[in-house]
Amino acid sequence: MKPSHMLQSRFNKFKAQYQSQYEPEAWQYIEEHFFEDIHSDEAPDILLQVYEELGLFPSGGMFYHKHLKLLKKLFPIDGNIVEVGSGRIPAFANLLASEQGKIGKGTITLYEPLLVQLEPKYSNMTFHKEFFDEDTDISKADLVVGIMPCDATESILANAIKHNIDFYVAMCGCVHSPLSSMSMFGYGTSPEIYQHEVIENAHALIKEYASYHMEVTQLKNTPLNYPILYSRRENSLHR
Repeated sequence: MKPSHMLQSRFNKFKAQYQSQYEPEAWQYIEEHFFEDIHSDEAPDILLQVYEELGLFPSGGMFYHKHLKLLKKLFPIDGNIVEVGSGRIPAFANLLASEQGKIGKGTITLYEPLLVQLEPKYSNMTFHKEFFDEDTDISKADLVVGIMPCDATESILANAIKHNIDFYVAMCGCVHSPLSSMSMFGYGTSPEIYQHEVIENAHALIKEYASYHMEVTQLKNTPLNYPILYSRRENSLHR
């Protein structure tokens, strides 16, 4: 089906503004799948970011809004929040910064080496187009967030836990390291095995370093229902 004139116009405007910032392979994927995946429940995050930026809400297009709703239920958002692996277009961070603006409190600092949206949309945002690791200084953060942060997942958890900082990490469905013990025996690593081992490793780190425990949940009514790991304190500002 041929896209509507309005949809084509929005895409063309986005293309003119951002294509040069994307890696050629990434832009080729967007070009080939933008229109066909717009009604998919399982569009990848590289497309969900663009749909969110353009105000398009296909079946899976409320993905970031669902995470924001859950995050606000679990944590206050009026503090200093760090988001890691925000994506080329920081869709979730933009939503969160807007919400902080409405209440007049809070900041959000991003770490993403692949950022293509180089200028913050809101004054309470700070961008770092760089990698995040276990040694990145997050001492001023009240909360560290990762929405499908891919290979930064383990670094987020390790850094936050070792510094006893709250976290909310929504895992993706990929395998990003040979962490699984199964891989030692030549069986390879499935996403489920990888997720299980990340969760177990996080529990072990918490026992050693932190004064909270960890809960694991999932988003409801979405095919992107991978594990969400978050810290939980007995007496804290968590709602």
